[in-house]
Amino acid sequence: MDADEIVWMGAVELGRAIRAGRTTAVEAARAYLDRIERLNPLLEAYVTVTAERALREAAQADAEIARGAWRGPLHGVPYCLKDIVQTAGIRTTAGSTILGDWIPDADATVQTRLAAAGAVLLGKANTHEFAFGATTQTIHAKTRNPWDRSRTAAGSSGGSGAALAAALAAFSIGSDTAGSIRGPAAYCGIVGLKPTWGLVSAAGVVAQSFTSDHIGPMARSVEDLSAIMAIVAGPDAADPTCLTGPPPDFVSLGAAELDGLRVGLVDELAGFPVQPGVAKGLETTLLRLEALGARIVRVSVPLLARAREINNAIVPPETLAQHQRWQAGWFKGREIVYGDDVVQLLATGAAISGPETILAQRDRIVLGQQLAKVFAEEVDIIVTPTAPMTATRPDQTIVDLGGEEHDMLGSIIRFLCGFSLTGVPTLAMPAGVAEDGLPVSIQIVGPLLHDPRVLAVGAALEAASGPFLRPPGV
Repeated sequence: MDADEIVWMGAVELGRAIRAGRTTAVEAARAYLDRIERLNPLLEAYVTVTAERALREAAQADAEIARGAWRGPLHGVPYCLKDIVQTAGIRTTAGSTILGDWIPDADATVQTRLAAAGAVLLGKANTHEFAFGATTQTIHAKTRNPWDRSRTAAGSSGGSGAALAAALAAFSIGSDTAGSIRGPAAYCGIVGLKPTWGLVSAAGVVAQSFTSDHIGPMARSVEDLSAIMAIVAGPDAADPTCLTGPPPDFVSLGAAELDGLRVGLVDELAGFPVQPGVAKGLETTLLRLEALGARIVRVSVPLLARAREINNAIVPPETLAQHQRWQAGWFKGREIVYGDDVVQLLATGAAISGPETILAQRDRIVLGQQLAKVFAEEVDIIVTPTAPMTATRPDQTIVDLGGEEHDMLGSIIRFLCGFSLTGVPTLAMPAGVAEDGLPVSIQIVGPLLHDPRVLAVGAALEAASGPFLRPPGV
């Protein structure tokens, strides 16, 4: 197999090829490493490349497979990690100068599980500073979107999004607090799952908001997301927020039978303005779902109209509290300097009063109840746009939506943060390309712990919509 064929394979597809002997883990690692060397200077998706380790792990995978010790579908498959996931012996910067030289002495749980599955680590992907922003522009790297290098890959998992869209890794692990997996998935034309909250351990991941942080997979196919979840989901005593029960079954997942599926359109979100290409992508998706036998149902989830306000009264104060704790302990002896945007967001957290956060937490509970009731009585899934616009420029603060100017950061989380607040599983996946040549994306949302349902519907849509669209020029 030639290198170009290898790097554009899905992760599970590549794993099958390695196991069958059509290629080797070493050949796959070298194909990716050569491509990273060539394209990363243009995209700045990676901040640390672990070439020697990758080749060593790949050789070990080949030897194990040769003697029949196959570890599973991702054995020998190269991947990257968002640079807030701790890696023993490899620097983990969290996109910050504060941790620019930090080398952890232990792996995050999610990394431990991937290593046990035989996956091959290529390196660490750039993240917005402390996962607290939407552009993934840091002191370490200015990540660019493979579809248009004048645009961002969104954030905060933008390095992972760019790496996958440009075939610089077969899959990645990101984090999502108010959209940090789904925003990059939308901007870069890939798939990303924000799992049910607590389904994947956050132990060893640099935290942002301990009640909203979700750890989840990013890839180029829904099949790959399912395979990754089968490995990384499950209880972990090291994370007190991790769910203690057995995870859902991801192993036997296939495309869903959509005949009779009730698909919800939320009235409160339908009123938010979006760019024409995004509206067309949603319309195309709904028509495709109907052609597959689904039924579209209008539903009301009143507090989703206020999700951004609720989120902004909870996440910034939690992040501020986390950083105050670190400044008093972990960061002692380090020069504590934040980027301007993070300074501003931490100041936002300081300006929120205790009563405001407490009332927002109450609204969050009610929002979760409203969603649960809709899923129990009216629909099986909900479909929304992922982002109201295509990829924006790094310096862009205002976006035109429906002929009106809107705040860029507030706009990109409008469809995202309500589902983070409530912890429900949410899949972002491509829904075509807009008039500007950039990808658009839709979200599939399901009830708590129904992640396999969400992925199965996504797999059915993916099968109906055709193959992954590669960015032109890469």
